[in-house]
Amino acid sequence: MSTVDDIRARLDIVDVVSGYVPDLKRTGKNYHARCPFHQERTPSFVVFPDTQNWRCFGGCATGGDMFSFVMRTENTDFTGAMRLLAAQAGVRIEERRQRNDDDPLYALNDSAQQFFKQSFNAERGAQARSYVEGRHIGEDATARFGIGYAPSTGSELLRSLGALGFNDDLLLRSGLVLRGDDGSPSRDMFRGRLMFPLRDVDGRIAGFAGRSLDGSDPKYINTPQTSVFDKGRMLYALDRAREAIGAEGEAVVVEGYMDVIAAHENGYRNVVASMGTALTETQVALLKARAQRIVLALDADAAGQEAMLQSLRTTWELVGSAAAGRRRTEVLNRPDDISSLRIALITEGKDPDELIRNDPGQWQRLLADAVPAVEFLIRAEASRLDMGSAQGKSALVERLLPVVFAVPNWADQERYFSRLAEIVGVPVATLEAAVGRMQGPLHSRQRARRPAPEAGNRELESVFTVAEHDPLEERVLTLLAQDPEFLAQVEEVDPDTFVRPENRAVLFALRDAGTMEGAIAQLDGQLADRLVRHSLEALPPADRKQRTEEWTGCLRRLEERRLRNLKAQEAAAFSSDAVGDAPADPEYVQAVQRQALEVNERLRDLFTKGVD
Repeated sequence: MSTVDDIRARLDIVDVVSGYVPDLKRTGKNYHARCPFHQERTPSFVVFPDTQNWRCFGGCATGGDMFSFVMRTENTDFTGAMRLLAAQAGVRIEERRQRNDDDPLYALNDSAQQFFKQSFNAERGAQARSYVEGRHIGEDATARFGIGYAPSTGSELLRSLGALGFNDDLLLRSGLVLRGDDGSPSRDMFRGRLMFPLRDVDGRIAGFAGRSLDGSDPKYINTPQTSVFDKGRMLYALDRAREAIGAEGEAVVVEGYMDVIAAHENGYRNVVASMGTALTETQVALLKARAQRIVLALDADAAGQEAMLQSLRTTWELVGSAAAGRRRTEVLNRPDDISSLRIALITEGKDPDELIRNDPGQWQRLLADAVPAVEFLIRAEASRLDMGSAQGKSALVERLLPVVFAVPNWADQERYFSRLAEIVGVPVATLEAAVGRMQGPLHSRQRARRPAPEAGNRELESVFTVAEHDPLEERVLTLLAQDPEFLAQVEEVDPDTFVRPENRAVLFALRDAGTMEGAIAQLDGQLADRLVRHSLEALPPADRKQRTEEWTGCLRRLEERRLRNLKAQEAAAFSSDAVGDAPADPEYVQAVQRQALEVNERLRDLFTKGVD
């Protein structure tokens, strides 16, 4: 059993949360309180003992397990939360984890930092000081962020650290010196560079970044990966920004170290940088543990947009895997909310620090007007593909469907789905039909008689066929799972309007049992978990009238989708292209004609009287 599993087995989330939230009270089988993460009058914070999860249904609209709760409450990372919970549970952390705190590389890095600072302030650091002054960074900020200088001569740092007693093995492990032909340390890794200490979330120096001062490439180099440094698992200045991020509920990610320093010096202390890489899964998790909203503010040039796209691809893979129930990190134990990600494109030719210094009002507007990440992805990916070809449309849908389906807010999901249909040039109903194709003998026979579609259309069709989600069906299941009034009307939901087999199975269980408990008991593990997730999903605020209108609207759209698919079958049956020169099957055509009359009548009723 892992340390995490051992902690979970020994602790109950109710006990953990009640230690921080004294007004937590039992209501039925769950526990309610005012949310500890935002101000509110009406309790919207719920703890679910059965699933060992918590969720805020109010302003935060987020949730998690006991680890994520402690992370947010204590403003710490996952390791810090694990240590706190381990102490509470009486679980001993593995020695290898404890030893990391005492890793001698931290002491070596501290000594290297002193050397870089002394070099910066010495005569040989004149070029570095001139560069910093030219970027309008004052002495106080330079000192606070520990900006230094690595001399251009070959081995001064090596000699300095050696004189302090650090042995050759540790020097080589640090990544600050290079190995010679004989295997021993030979010269400094950083030479003639402006130096930035890279601190972990607890403020310890884990590595360094060095910027070229003479225009040579690469512009930036980082400490190579060591036992204490991994640039994909850290964010620059998170140790300084985490309090502001927690207080404001928003994190802003920029590209450059100087951009971060300028932002902090001008009062924007919730800004971090991604170490010159696309955001990684761990970096996203570090931010989501503290913020409800993440703004990626990168350059508008081609390189900046490519970095942005790569960051978002990483993020939506993380979101998609969580949404599909495949847990990929201990930090994110629930589907993440991709709708919290927003994109701010900085005017080409300007850096964030320039914008912040010269026009702070524009910087504020830039962040306030940041577009949702999904909208940015749709625009950016469409601009990179040939939207005049079936192959391009297929590729766009294939790339973006997982993102759209990961959006938890039903209204937002519907809007993006409509936007996607608009770009590929098909009606929403057609796109929905492709995502979840109608089944049944008539449909199967009609497909068997049709000629093979064009390659691009076949590609698109195959993408839709294997889609794992149907937002409309899942919304109906969520309403059924959370509202007893709708559950009492479950017989009104026609199973034939559901196209996803797993959703149909859940619907049949609800119809058969009539209660949530009975349905969960009937379903196997994965389907039961699916129904439980529907019962926990956050719904946007709505009064009774609005919720009822949403319910009837969903049923109407399901029925309309089914009928439009039948109309498509009718059109295909009478199309000469569907059968070529082969004689029509009279029996089949008559069946379609009878069905067509029924469909036409039902569609008229649907648009005049609504769903019966």
